[in-house]
Amino acid sequence: FAVPQTAYHLTRGTLWLPSVTAQDAIPIPMATIRDICQVGITDINIVGNGGQTAFTRIRPSSAPTYPMLWNHDAKRETRMIVAPDSEGRVKIGRESRAGEIWETRSHALHNRDFQFNSQPLAAAYTERETIGGRAWKNLKFADSRQEIAHALWANTTLGILCYWHHSTRQQVGRGIIPITALRAMPTLDVRALSDTQLETAANIFADLRAADFLPANEAYRDDARQALDMRVLTEMLNMPDTIAEPLALLRQKWCSEPSVHGGKGTAPGYSG
Repeated sequence: FAVPQTAYHLTRGTLWLPSVTAQDAIPIPMATIRDICQVGITDINIVGNGGQTAFTRIRPSSAPTYPMLWNHDAKRETRMIVAPDSEGRVKIGRESRAGEIWETRSHALHNRDFQFNSQPLAAAYTERETIGGRAWKNLKFADSRQEIAHALWANTTLGILCYWHHSTRQQVGRGIIPITALRAMPTLDVRALSDTQLETAANIFADLRAADFLPANEAYRDDARQALDMRVLTEMLNMPDTIAEPLALLRQKWCSEPSVHGGKGTAPGYSG
């Protein structure tokens, strides 16, 4: 029960890790996604035959006017920076609507359909502002620096734990979050970060932007994930280094959950 208990307390603003006493639990600023940013529109209102759509989705050109990050491809989503996989071609007569959709673009996008045992990222960051699609949803922040801080947090073990706890898990190894549920998902309140903390986030992101992450269920043995965890918690959020040991225990426990590894051989202690 330690994993859901940790998730429960975390979503309510207390980091209380396994093996840590109540008096040593750490307050952490949390909010819902809808509190901290604007969530983009649904994909069926972007591409398709509906009256609210404006685009036909095509393969991206070398210089797309309307870049899109639409589907999942685990092999190209190993780093926090992800390139668009599609481009929007405006339908004739829908130019005004295309402009409205384009206003929802952002650098930060959140995963809505997370295969924990094959996908590394809960959130992606695109170097150029991009329209989200079926698998990725735009998160538009008032302060662009908060986009980076959110991308860092969402991809930590704790950020992914929030996703896992909030998602529906009808299939083992997979968590799905409909757009309405995404708006209500607890996450780090990046609005509470100081200018110094946001600058630290930018430095961490610069250092780890080229790091390749393993699928989420392998966090217990992922050097990149563990480096991200420690730098976000100790440098960005000013937590003590002593958090390392109980955090490692949480990783081991979470990665051992059948709903996370789905029976895949990369689970901790798997012997075939």
